[in-house]
Amino acid sequence: MTFIASVVANNGVAIIADSLVTTSTSSIEFSEFLNFLTKEAEKSEDGDIKLDPQEIIKLFKSRPSYTKDYEDKLFEFDPFTAITTAGSASINDKRIGNIINSIIEENKKDNYYSRKGIETKIKHLCRQLEKEIKSHLGSKRAIRPTKFILSHFDRKKNETLIYKIDVNSASKEDLGNPSFKFTSFTRAEPWEKVVCDGQNRISERILYGALEDVYNLVPRIANKIIEDFELKDVPEDYISKLSSNGKILSPDLLADMKIFKLSSLSLQQAVDLASLLMRLEIDFQTYTENIPTVGGVIKMAVINKDGLTFINGHDVAKPNNI
Repeated sequence: MTFIASVVANNGVAIIADSLVTTSTSSIEFSEFLNFLTKEAEKSEDGDIKLDPQEIIKLFKSRPSYTKDYEDKLFEFDPFTAITTAGSASINDKRIGNIINSIIEENKKDNYYSRKGIETKIKHLCRQLEKEIKSHLGSKRAIRPTKFILSHFDRKKNETLIYKIDVNSASKEDLGNPSFKFTSFTRAEPWEKVVCDGQNRISERILYGALEDVYNLVPRIANKIIEDFELKDVPEDYISKLSSNGKILSPDLLADMKIFKLSSLSLQQAVDLASLLMRLEIDFQTYTENIPTVGGVIKMAVINKDGLTFINGHDVAKPNNI
């Protein structure tokens, strides 16, 4: 896991990313295996346990095993654009950083690159990522989801644009499906002053309370009721509009679920807030049973009318033992 965030200011944006990489392994907890044996024993009249290897294999889950430092997760995509990444550390046996840097170098050779709109650039980025994904699936069975946050400052409009780019979970079989989307992107809403990903549950709870969970839960409950009672003739858009129905999620309820609404931030406030959210995610790990998955060298940058400037973690520092 990791933590990446972009915090929008009234005159720019602050971007932050950690540098830990978490390696996962398939394992089983002793208590889970003991519960499994207990249930199997209860099924047998004589107490003999007959173990099915396939059932045992199902007990194993992918869990974080250890972390290592240092992985670059924040890149200058162009003078007014930064990109951060969370998820898989590699695609097609290439480090994510190497893939991004090769795309950046290729863009520099395009004499018309600076004249292109930001969404044109993002679509081009997605196409380049898709080449790596398809090559990856040519030799491997599946690919895990990977997230990117692209932050761009438009000098002419004095406006920050944030986009989330997803490398979608896919299998080798999806190569034969011409309609399958290996990548997708969405633009953050103007009211989203903080856009984060990775291990970001603490940050999201502080900023938005349970709002996102409720928005997702209402349609799921409705779909379950429709399925269980075999209801017919339900309009297609009825479910999607439920979360925006004022009778279900009233303004008072929405206000209660949001701890606060961010005001217009100065660039310094955006930097401070991004740093605070990173600190919260790192510190909260010490109170959980999981191994730490956020931390290491913290890389930070800002973008404003003067372009992108790194303010932390970009330069090689003097060693601690000197």
